[in-house]
Amino acid sequence: MKRQILIIKTSATGDVVRTSVLLHVFANDEITWITAEKNKYVLPDRFPALKQVIAIEDISTCKQLENKLFDWILSLDDEMESVQLASSLSYKKLTGAFYNKERQKMEYTDDSAAWFDLSLISRYGKDIADKMKYEATKSVQSYLYEMVGHTFAGEEYLIPEEIIANPTPKLIGIEDRAGARWPTKRWNGYEELARKLEEKGYEVRFFKERANMRDFMRDIAACSLIITGDTLSMHFALALKIPTVAIFTCTTPHEIYDYGRMEKVISPCLWEAFYKTTYIPEAVESITQEMVWKAIEKVEKNF
Repeated sequence: MKRQILIIKTSATGDVVRTSVLLHVFANDEITWITAEKNKYVLPDRFPALKQVIAIEDISTCKQLENKLFDWILSLDDEMESVQLASSLSYKKLTGAFYNKERQKMEYTDDSAAWFDLSLISRYGKDIADKMKYEATKSVQSYLYEMVGHTFAGEEYLIPEEIIANPTPKLIGIEDRAGARWPTKRWNGYEELARKLEEKGYEVRFFKERANMRDFMRDIAACSLIITGDTLSMHFALALKIPTVAIFTCTTPHEIYDYGRMEKVISPCLWEAFYKTTYIPEAVESITQEMVWKAIEKVEKNF
């Protein structure tokens, strides 16, 4: 008999994409996924086990889930809206974050502690959690698989089946944007790098915002190489199996599984800027053109 599985993972979009590896584990079950409205379109809508994708903003549909008994809920956010929703539903088993009404706080289950100990709701507090996160060496996929009693073995991201890589020779895509929350993510050398690439005969495309998420994915799919920070573009490139150079200035590189097709350029001042939401110039300026060029040369043979 197929189990009824509920996955709650709403943000950020890149985190939703990499969480899609869990679909491999539950391929013989029936999966409901709650996510943000904007993220509904990055999940593989023709994956047989994925029966329903619900926007967390769709309050009435979420409310209807209260009439259903889930065999297993995976509550993977550390945001109050998601955690309270998970705690309001009926289940045989819950893994991840929940709301403890008696203590009036978010907590998490023992089987998810290895991951949530590193999070904003860590039982150790943010300072210790950040230090543990900095020293950790496992990928996010490894943590996710361990939560459900499996061992991660390189299973790929799953994205909409209609989006396939269609690379244009010598077209390099650059993602020079970063969300307002993480100003240090934006390396200051992209423009100079683009000029050098064009001098070598490459065509360079800087990504722009698209109204449709799948159109943005197609923009990435058209490139032979992606150069980016720790961004959504990086996750889409990995999902599309496109060679990638990723620059890490303030977030942990170890959590990103490279699938053998990504080179990481890591700031020598990473710890000074680690998960800080203020701009730390040293972490950005310590990434040199030479460091990025060496990474490009390593993946160049693949595009």
